[in-house]
This record gives sequence, structure tokens and C-alpha cells, in this order.
Amino acid sequence: MSLPANDLEEDEVMQDWSSIAKLANDSPLAALPRRGEKDYEPDGTDLQELLLYRARDAMYSTLEQGVRGAVVKSRVVAYYDPQSHSAVVPKPRGNFLQTMGESDAQGALWLEFFEFMYLAERGTVTPCWKRHDDNNDGDIPLSIEDMYALFKDQQEMDNFAIYSQLKRLGFIVQLASPALSLYPPGLAASSPVRTASNALHRVLSTVSHYRMTLFNGFMYNQWSWYVRRYTSSPQIYESLNKLIQCAAVPHTAHQLYNDYSPQDSSQSLNITFNVWKPNPAFKKKLPELPDFQVATYNKNSTQQSFPTYKELQAVFRSLDYKFSFLARDSDTEFWDNNTYIDGELRSAKLEALQSNPRNKGKAKASKPAPPAKKMKGKKKQRTVSPQVEQMRRPKNGYRSFLLAVMDNGIISFAKISEADFGSEDVWYKPAPGQKNNTAKPQRQTSKIAA
Repeated sequence: MSLPANDLEEDEVMQDWSSIAKLANDSPLAALPRRGEKDYEPDGTDLQELLLYRARDAMYSTLEQGVRGAVVKSRVVAYYDPQSHSAVVPKPRGNFLQTMGESDAQGALWLEFFEFMYLAERGTVTPCWKRHDDNNDGDIPLSIEDMYALFKDQQEMDNFAIYSQLKRLGFIVQLASPALSLYPPGLAASSPVRTASNALHRVLSTVSHYRMTLFNGFMYNQWSWYVRRYTSSPQIYESLNKLIQCAAVPHTAHQLYNDYSPQDSSQSLNITFNVWKPNPAFKKKLPELPDFQVATYNKNSTQQSFPTYKELQAVFRSLDYKFSFLARDSDTEFWDNNTYIDGELRSAKLEALQSNPRNKGKAKASKPAPPAKKMKGKKKQRTVSPQVEQMRRPKNGYRSFLLAVMDNGIISFAKISEADFGSEDVWYKPAPGQKNNTAKPQRQTSKIAA
């Protein structure tokens, strides 16, 4: 039993390609015919097979003979530049201008090659190769196969795959640049004096955190049990804390500044992308510090190997993003006063932008914004106990980055964090004045606050 044509939903009907094929040669203003009804299951009759064959043949012939194209007014053309291995959009327009590319003095938009490839795959721009000869000045359209042939090496293809994956997930992605930094300009500049001072600071901090002396070497042997007596379990753990080695992990901004060192391009593993959470108010010229940083690693490449401990340490020292142990992500005032863009504070750039007479005129001409409505039932920020914060610190770590692993085209993201187990006292300690363990023990809080 079939339903009447008026009761059928739009997705429950099929296109009549035989009628559409006739429209290819007729006037383009003609109306499309109404779709036919669907057969939801095969009934095994020759009539159904014949109708299905005719419908397929009409569809294929229409697709082969039909003239396809795009609206000329809305088409955005991007030209590949082989000298800079990038692309230029002479007349850019679209939503991608907010987060992608860099504009020049003539108003053209320059795109990195992975940005150019991403927009071409999405159909946002039309990729072309511009001719400069005297005989023919026409543009040569580039196919997706042609663009894939323009990749320089496997590393660039991996970067594009990771970039496109993050963009499809909704993140804002840009190349890591030293122009955007948490550290003052003096720290970012690498010099022999700066390198020597950083090395000396690391040696001293490592020695102070190792907590291993010659006395421990003599005392921690089989005779130590006769020399020193332990009267409680916490004393055993406190004594072991002096013997076990632990590395120095920065907890404050001052420690971050002393441990910072810029990226070394000669290393096999470096930060590739800065990643921001989706933000409609994102400013490409005045960005905030990134929320994440991503390094790429190809598991199947013979030129790369999994990073060693020293290489991971070098990456940790070069990290430059919103560290959660310094302030919350929502504390915009703190981050604006501690973010440097081209050596200048972001807060100063924002004040200069607001004090610009052109922007003042626009602000006067625009209508005043309506007062914000109070949100009913807005959740307050939950206060977390010190014990819970202490358990989160070893789990989440202090400095961290995302390692994007490419395995035969499959992308996996792994969070590599730098935890500090040496400064966290996680054993149970009896309450003051409690001799027997009859009551519930209390957890010892951390000595070093994050």
C-alpha cells in the first residue's frame, strides 16, 4: 500500500532523473519535476528491475552531460605561489578570514599551504595556477590530485592531516610562532649568557631536589635499622622521600621564566601548532595565548623515532601557552597583562586599539548594547578541597602538550604531561594527639602549593 503523494515526506521520495535530463537542454528557469515514490524493499519482479535500471541510466547520463559550475559572483579564487610555497587570495571574502591567513597592504590574503589545501578540499576556494606568459594569461585550475603533488615531504602531509582534523573538530589552529609569548622579550632572545644561566639554574635546582647526600648513602644500609628506630609508618615514608630522586618541575611564573628556553629547530620534535578552543571573539591580529600546543610525530617514518627523555625536556622548556597552574582560562585580565605580541603587552595593544579615533567613531555610530540579562540558575564555581586538588596535580601535571601520532593515516592524540610526584606527600598521617589508629586517618596536604 502506497501513501498519497501529498503525505510523503521530502526524504521519502526519489528524484525523477528522466525528467531532469530533459531540463539540461531546456531553459534553466524551468521548474524541477516532482519526485517519484520509493520502493522500500525489492519485490523480485522484472518490472522493478527495469524501472531501477532506467532510473540509474537517466541519472548517470544527466551527470555526464549536464553542465556544472559555480556562481561567478560568489567564487573565491586562490592562486598558488611556487616561490613561497603558499597561496594568495586577491579578493578574499568568507568566514575563514577571521582565523586564517595574513593580509598584506594591498588587501590580499596570504595562506599557508596547509590552509590553502584545507579550504580547497572544503570547496571554499577555487585553487588555480596563474600564468604569466605573453601568449596566454588564463588561469590553470588545480585539482585535488594536483595539490597533493605539491607537498614537499611526508612531514608536511602529516601536518596538514593533523591541521584538518583539528579544524573539523571546531578548534582554531595556527602555526606556532615566537611572536606570541608568555615570556618577556628579554627571555625569548637566546644568548650565550642566557643559555649559561639557564643551565646553571637547572643544575642547582636538580641538586636541591635530588635530596641525596653522602649521609644517606652511609645510613641507608642494613645497619641503619640498628642506628635509627622508626616509631610510626609516616616516618618511614618521610625518610624515603630524602633518598628517592625527583626532578624539579616549575610551579610558579618565576620558575617558568628561569627554566624557559626557545625551540631549537635542529631537534627532531618541536611544537608545530597553537590550538585555541572555539571562540567567536577570536582576533587574528591580537590573539590570546593558546589553550593547547601540538607536536607531530610519524610512527612509520624512518627519519623519526619516539622522543627521548632529553628531547621531551627540551619541549617542556619551550612550551608557551595558558598554564592552568598560573591562573584560570577565564581570567582574561591576568592573561592580557602577561601576554606579549611582537614584544608588546596585549593589554597595551588593546588599549591603543580602543583609543584609536576611527574605532571611537564606529563606537559612537553604533547603537549601545542592551544590558546583559541575569542568568537564572547560574552555577557558582565549586570550591575544591586541598585534598582533591592534591590528587589532581599528579594526574594532570603542570606543563603539558599534545603529541599527535600518525600511524598509517590514523591520527591519535596523546597528552604528555610533566607531573611532580616528589613534592606531593600522599601518605596518611594521624591527627595531632592521636596515638592509636582507631579514628579515620587524615591525608597529608602538599607542602608546595601550585
